[in-house]
Amino acid sequence: MSGETIEEAIDNVVAHLKIEHDIDVVFDDEEFGAYYHDAKIIGINTNESLREQLYVLLHEAGHAILKIEHKKYLETRDETLQSKLSLLREEMEAWKEGRSLAEKMDIDINEGAWAMFCKQNLEDYIEWATS
Repeated sequence: MSGETIEEAIDNVVAHLKIEHDIDVVFDDEEFGAYYHDAKIIGINTNESLREQLYVLLHEAGHAILKIEHKKYLETRDETLQSKLSLLREEMEAWKEGRSLAEKMDIDINEGAWAMFCKQNLEDYIEWATS
């Protein structure tokens, strides 16, 4: 990780989110990975490994970047197929934005672990969207 630990990478992303977007990050064992756009908060579950916390943080930062910088996915969603597919697209784009942020911040990511983590998380959304 360019000489930095996972903890330092997490701290750097947290600082970046605060400075660039005025987003606070809450770490708690009762949180789950989520970006609350209106509240400008990202929640991270501390029961996850540090690597998973970093990956979730980057992913949720991806959501913030999509909404704040790109003005995308701001619409209210419902349970229609079109809405579900929009959410699935957002999830995929958030993973890409998170990976791009890691690259911009010179955070070294284990590509195999990242790909597997993305796949596992996207599979849950695909199952939900097709149900």
